[in-house]
Amino acid sequence: MTALLYIISVIWIAAGVFLIIYTERYREFSKKMFPTEKLKVWAVVPLFFGVVLVLGAFFEREVFWLAFILGVLALLKGVFLIVGPPAQVKKLLDWWFENASDRIIRLSGLIIFFLGSAIFTSL
Repeated sequence: MTALLYIISVIWIAAGVFLIIYTERYREFSKKMFPTEKLKVWAVVPLFFGVVLVLGAFFEREVFWLAFILGVLALLKGVFLIVGPPAQVKKLLDWWFENASDRIIRLSGLIIFFLGSAIFTSL
C-alpha cells in the first residue's frame, strides 16, 4: 500500500508541475483526453484514487487524515461524475476546460503539487 501512495504522490507532483508550467498545453491535452461524452468511463480514475487513498490511510498512520480526507473527496468526485446531472457535470467541465483563467489553473496546480509533496514527505 505504501508503494501505491508513493506512486499517487509522484503523479500528483508531476501533474502539479505540468499545470503550473504548461497551462495552455494542459488545456489542449485535457480537452482531447477527457471528452465530456465519456465521463462515466473516466469517473473510474477518481474512484480508484479514492479507494487507494482511503485504504492507504489505514495502513500508513503518518498520513491518515490527509490521505483519508483526500480519498473521500476523490470518491465524492467520482460519484458526482457518475450520478450527477449530466448538464451540470458538462457545464462544470466546460468551465474548467474553456473559461477558467490561467491563474485558477496554476493555483490548482500549486495545490496539487503541495498535496502530493505532503503525502510523499510524510511516508
